Amino acid sequence: MTPQETVEAFIGHWNACDIDAMLALCADDIVYHNVPMEPIHGTAAMREMVEGFLANIAACDWEVHAIATNGNVVLTERTDGFTFKDGRRAAIRVMGTFELGAGGLITAWRDYFDMLEFQREFAG
Repeated sequence: MTPQETVEAFIGHWNACDIDAMLALCADDIVYHNVPMEPIHGTAAMREMVEGFLANIAACDWEVHAIATNGNVVLTERTDGFTFKDGRRAAIRVMGTFELGAGGLITAWRDYFDMLEFQREFAG
């Protein structure tokens, strides 16, 4: 897979809420950083965070508005939509940067978003 195809598959796995498939595309020592928060190191910590986040989520609908690739770096402009198990919906605007290593796995993932928008959308 090309770096862009890997990132598109990764987003598809988010939309399917398939944690195992999403982590299969990540290097064991991935650094995952939601930039307003502290970074997470490694797939074990990432799994724990994603499982906790998805615990109250019934469905994900991440829409990619633009995607650009430069070598092993893929940039995304997205709206990340979520449907909660209680029927509420939330959506946040996100700029994402994915870096892929020589083996084609995601080694770094940084998402940039407005924390106030996140807090407003996820309050409930």
